[in-house]
Amino acid sequence: MAIDTKSGKIVTLTTDWKQHDIYIGNIKGRLLSNCPGISVIDLAHNVPSFNIQHASFIVSYGFSNFPTGTIHLVMVNSEAVASPKLLVTEHSGHVFVVPDNGIIGLLFDPLPDKVIGVNIAAHGGFASLDGFVNTVIALYNGHGIESLGEITTDYLVKRNYRATVGNSFIQGNIIYFDSYSNAITNISKSLFDKVGNGRNYNILVQSNYNRIDKLSKTYQEVKEGELLGLFNSFNLLEIAIRNGYAAEMLSLNVGGSVSVVFT
Repeated sequence: MAIDTKSGKIVTLTTDWKQHDIYIGNIKGRLLSNCPGISVIDLAHNVPSFNIQHASFIVSYGFSNFPTGTIHLVMVNSEAVASPKLLVTEHSGHVFVVPDNGIIGLLFDPLPDKVIGVNIAAHGGFASLDGFVNTVIALYNGHGIESLGEITTDYLVKRNYRATVGNSFIQGNIIYFDSYSNAITNISKSLFDKVGNGRNYNILVQSNYNRIDKLSKTYQEVKEGELLGLFNSFNLLEIAIRNGYAAEMLSLNVGGSVSVVFT
């Protein structure tokens, strides 16, 4: 059954463009001109340039807050790809339009049952912009995703970091930094509780010198400048420094190791 994208009339936009870039106004103006009553919502701009991992985190944890039928455009690293096509798929009552640059594998695990390849003409500095706009217009006008192109399995897939576990440890990674340079990891509360089973623990943040032996419930539970760990609103382990910038102060990076050792 096709998703009714016209009744919702909502499109989200995630880009690695800067807030003042002309492309944001161009795409919004074209959508508003061709899709009466549509709402174009900025999910995120200023994504670090070409950083599809950063973009995938935002979209993965953001899309479900919108009504079903919402169309999600992800225009991050959309031009630096060899493939002359966009990918369109449906998931949980939402429609996603993304570049063929590997991000589809970061957004969905397992991969969607049906992915449509939409060919775009390669011309101009931002050739994909026309393709994104025309795809949204077609969806808005009631066309199902299969009418937009051909079903394809020939697309680039990249995968997220995965936490590994043993009897007494979890080996995870930093996957995202928020605006306060707090480090969000791929260690979920459910995994922590399952492996830990109530045991004591030490959390080692990219070094044996950065050690946490007690989780906090809020940032205010430690003194200013102290390292802390907590499970955030996504139920993921987050590393922070109260009133500080953990990423810069500890020289953290995406992919950096965060280990939990249970005793």
